[in-house]
Amino acid sequence: MAPSLGDYELASPEVIEALALRALYSSGGSIDTQRRLHDEVVEQLRGEEKKYRVSEERMRSVLLSSKRIAVDVRYASRPARSPLRTCPVCHKPIQEIYNETLDGGRVIAGFKCRHCSFWTPLKRRVPARYNFRATR
Repeated sequence: MAPSLGDYELASPEVIEALALRALYSSGGSIDTQRRLHDEVVEQLRGEEKKYRVSEERMRSVLLSSKRIAVDVRYASRPARSPLRTCPVCHKPIQEIYNETLDGGRVIAGFKCRHCSFWTPLKRRVPARYNFRATR
């Protein structure tokens, strides 16, 4: 059962995945923006008896772990403003990538996420567009 938050409930991961698949299949198998997929999922949620809610970020997080939906990410380069501590795609902890120097020391060469496919060199890459597609 989904947690209740007053007049509405959070949609379960299973409901989110099922509605996203329905939206993808009705759109020819892929949707090229997170906003468009979210709008279609929310529209379908309104048709349910319960007042379900889901944010774009939560929907993306659920679909990143789905085996039936692939999430492709296009990136843009941006200057680093602060140290990278969490993945900008899935918000899981990020791991530093090291290179060994000629004198035997180590320097940070970039960052990678163990949960999703995100990685970036020191010149920061940030997600610019998400593409969702059905895999089966």
